[in-house]
Amino acid sequence: MFTNRLNGVSVLKRLVGCVLILVCAGSSLAHETDQYTVPVGEEFVDLGDYFNDYFITAVEEGVRRANRRIDIALGGDGSQFDPADRRYGSGVLRTYDTSTGGQGLSYLYSGEAIAHYVRRSIPDAVTLIEGLERELHSKKVTEQYPDKVVAYHPSDFDCVYAKAHFPLDPRSIFRLWRASSVKVNGTYMGTDKIGHFVDMGYHYYKVYNRLRNGKGLGERKAMDGAVHAFDTGLLSESSVLGYATAGAYSNADMTSNYVGSLFYRNLTEPVRLKGKLRPPVVVRSGDYWKVNDYVKGEPGFFSWFITDHYDEALNPSHFEKGMQNAMRKAITKRCESLADWYADENGDRRPPSYFRNKMYELTTYYNSDYGHSRKFDELINLGDVCEESLSQ
Repeated sequence: MFTNRLNGVSVLKRLVGCVLILVCAGSSLAHETDQYTVPVGEEFVDLGDYFNDYFITAVEEGVRRANRRIDIALGGDGSQFDPADRRYGSGVLRTYDTSTGGQGLSYLYSGEAIAHYVRRSIPDAVTLIEGLERELHSKKVTEQYPDKVVAYHPSDFDCVYAKAHFPLDPRSIFRLWRASSVKVNGTYMGTDKIGHFVDMGYHYYKVYNRLRNGKGLGERKAMDGAVHAFDTGLLSESSVLGYATAGAYSNADMTSNYVGSLFYRNLTEPVRLKGKLRPPVVVRSGDYWKVNDYVKGEPGFFSWFITDHYDEALNPSHFEKGMQNAMRKAITKRCESLADWYADENGDRRPPSYFRNKMYELTTYYNSDYGHSRKFDELINLGDVCEESLSQ
């Protein structure tokens, strides 16, 4: 009995330890959004301009940081590139120093350096998402749009995930990290997608850069290598970022990771976005870098990085077997509201075929593999579960 008791305590300790590890690791990007519970009859504010300005500011700040280092390396003091305001977005910029950090000009003139400094100009994923949540739900912002929704998430009891897990399942903890739904350039998405875009996108970029420039792989193979480096393993949708914390493999998260890596690549190289070749965001100007002229002159610059792939109702996640029945029932109960929510521009409900075709269209990013689960038989498609409502 004494031995059995010890074994029980040991198992309990291991369980508690695993939960603590998952809480610490998973909370970084485990914010979940519910895009099945929708505020029918209300209109969202389109935050395209908000995120456009946000990321242009981040790029400008990253360029300033790189140019300051370059100026110091060239013998200056870097003061001409001091920022006017050391606070940015939801986080505080790191203090500027007067060293080059051992970085030579060859590095400072590389795409890797620009990506690094732009990434440092944006808060970490948790701070970024939580900052967005506070700001978008703040009285200051919501009062600017009294008749529209800025950001939305249902109560814990109304959430589609409310009964998805067994009550004592420790992963229920992660439902405490909520991500609101927002509208950006016509796409409905969770604020968590911005965190994935910025954070995991940079991880993808670093692997891509190592494979492309370090190992000499071609672009396609280097991108495939970056995707597959994170479709399994601890820091992946198959583990901490997905099944282990939410019971789901989010195809929408995988896309935002992928497109985020394209953003960091596009900082200094032409990249195909939405099937079109786009010029670099940052270019050399003499001894320094500058933001390309078209960036501020093109309305909706950041819209090139926004895609319907981020909408989890259109690009559904793969839920583990223990969740599938509960999720299917919960989504079916919302069919009437979802049928109205995704109505066309004339207010007519879209046919089931629209959602089926959309799901398959979104399995790749314009014919590029972003790591979709491809477990089609187990995906909950609105065209199937809501066929009766959509056919009315």
